[in-house]
Amino acid sequence: MKLLVTGFPKFDRFEENATQTLVESMRDDLPKELASLADHLAFGIVHFENDDSATQKRTMLQSAHHLLAEHEPDVCLFCGLAASRSWITLETIAINVFKGDRIDPDGPPAYWATIPEQEELVATLRAAEIPAKLSYHAGTHLCNHILYTGLRLAETSDRGMRCGFLHLPMSNTQVIHGDEDRAFIPLGMTRRALTMAIQHVVDRA
Repeated sequence: MKLLVTGFPKFDRFEENATQTLVESMRDDLPKELASLADHLAFGIVHFENDDSATQKRTMLQSAHHLLAEHEPDVCLFCGLAASRSWITLETIAINVFKGDRIDPDGPPAYWATIPEQEELVATLRAAEIPAKLSYHAGTHLCNHILYTGLRLAETSDRGMRCGFLHLPMSNTQVIHGDEDRAFIPLGMTRRALTMAIQHVVDRA
């Protein structure tokens, strides 16, 4: 089994993105709990150009498809920043909307995320004193778009790929460097959360 974990780079006025920091941290310093899975894990950043909505969509899709082609994952855990949230949220649904337009005119209105037993994963995270919830709306921007794209690809190809999405609050360094008055979760805690999410998925593969 191959599991791909992705994050996004900085965007808009934010000079950091907690998901890029997390994914690069996991790539460069894999937690010891995942050492036995090192050959089955891949980490990548889904880059995009931020000029306008059409450019965001086009360049994000190019980067995402490059990562999918490179790693051919059986499972994707996409990560994105939700600067207004104070919880780690597991997205349950991806909708066929990107900033008011359809992502895929031929696609269904929505897909359920296919990470197994998300309620159980939330309970596991909360038992470890990590703030986590299920979410039923991933927005209508790139975070929702990449989840919908992954689920659409899984349905229309023979890959049988599973996809899920974790929205993360800001990190403590992102708050400090951006002088933001927002809730945050330290990197050490998001590393624990992602480690547990990976273990959850692998155990149920």
